Amino acid sequence: MHMPQKKPQTTNYKLKTKIKPELPGGFRDYGPEDAIARQKMIEKIRKTFEDFGFDPLETPAVERTEVLTDGEKDSGKIIFNLSSSAKELKSKDKSKISLRFDLTVPLARFLAGNPEIPKPFKRYQIGNVWRGESPQAGRYREFMQADIDIVGTSSMEADSEIVILIYRVFKNLGINNFLININNRKILNGLPKFAGFPEKKLSDALRIIDKRDKIGEKEVAKELARAVGKKQTERIMQFLFLSGDAKQKLLGARELLKDTPSAEEGIKELAEIVRNIRAAGVEERNWQINFCTVRGLGYYTGPVFETVLTEAEELGSVFSGGRYDGLAEKFGQKISAVGVSAGIDRLFVALDKLGATGHKKTTTRALILNLSPELKTDYFAFASELRKAGISSSIYLGDDRAFQAQLAYAVKKEIPFVIIYGDRDKEKNVVTVKNLVTREQKEIPKDKLVEYIKNPK
Repeated sequence: MHMPQKKPQTTNYKLKTKIKPELPGGFRDYGPEDAIARQKMIEKIRKTFEDFGFDPLETPAVERTEVLTDGEKDSGKIIFNLSSSAKELKSKDKSKISLRFDLTVPLARFLAGNPEIPKPFKRYQIGNVWRGESPQAGRYREFMQADIDIVGTSSMEADSEIVILIYRVFKNLGINNFLININNRKILNGLPKFAGFPEKKLSDALRIIDKRDKIGEKEVAKELARAVGKKQTERIMQFLFLSGDAKQKLLGARELLKDTPSAEEGIKELAEIVRNIRAAGVEERNWQINFCTVRGLGYYTGPVFETVLTEAEELGSVFSGGRYDGLAEKFGQKISAVGVSAGIDRLFVALDKLGATGHKKTTTRALILNLSPELKTDYFAFASELRKAGISSSIYLGDDRAFQAQLAYAVKKEIPFVIIYGDRDKEKNVVTVKNLVTREQKEIPKDKLVEYIKNPK
């Protein structure tokens, strides 16, 4: 008995309103060309971290909100909250959760929860963070950071290692024109006693000093005079702008601040760092003692580092940090630590501006043209052979199988090699390879294909 076939049901779905393919403010895409260059940069940074004995750490994108804010309501203004997700997922854990805004708080939480980890603990982490700030040029709400930290030691050898690593990262990226500014918060903490102004005004004075690169030396002096007094400002400026090399600056600072124990300790620590980085071969042109370098006011407790690219100073600091001996204090522990963080997105913009990113449109090295359905198994065999040899390869998968269309695709993607294999090639047991860089075309024995792509002569 013949049964009539049911017609397949079709849905006549028509979108009522077109949706604009736009991102929310403060977020961005990286197309293949940028993503390839960016990944290459990240891998060089990762390799340098591991060369120095740092181990990777990965933490979730979300943390409990109280972990990020210390339980204080006003401290969470820049945080992206995800507190509704617990209810939506019907989770038993009703804790409010938020996206992490840096990689240091998760490190502190991890170490507090895993006290058995051997110290010193050398870790690196590369990952996205989120901040609910107003988007600006070069500043996004989602961005990637690359952090390194040495935890569980107060030795200046660790701080020295951080400076040496910063230097090596830029050298490995092919960047020579950069400057690592080095200072010590212990020295700056001695300014009230040295210059003769109240301790409670130190934070105001440091905020003004920290604006030096933006407003200039004269404006710094004017603002300091209003904040702490004219005579006090003269003393501060005398210290801030001590001239000479590292040795001369430290000797000058020691003389000026000789009656300030905190400053004397900071000068001694800087002197040790200077000896160590010189011994490691860090070039003098790439670092300096800079007493105007301040960094976070209530955060750093010792040496601080701030790196700028001297050919793109307008982008600001690209790899900075310092010693912060209050790590994990919020979790009932106090651990010595020193570390720095690189803003990957800002660094990528800077390197791109300097022409140091090496853009490529694709990772594909060889495209196998799809010319005949009967030869499909051969194409897959070629691709497999090339991939086993570590050569990134792709079979053309487009609907338009015309020879010119496939060749145009390879040209547009800037794929270096095109592999042509048709019935005639099969009869002759050869493969035709077209080098789109040199425009040279050769017939290669099939068993020599890998060898030729690796070394085209």
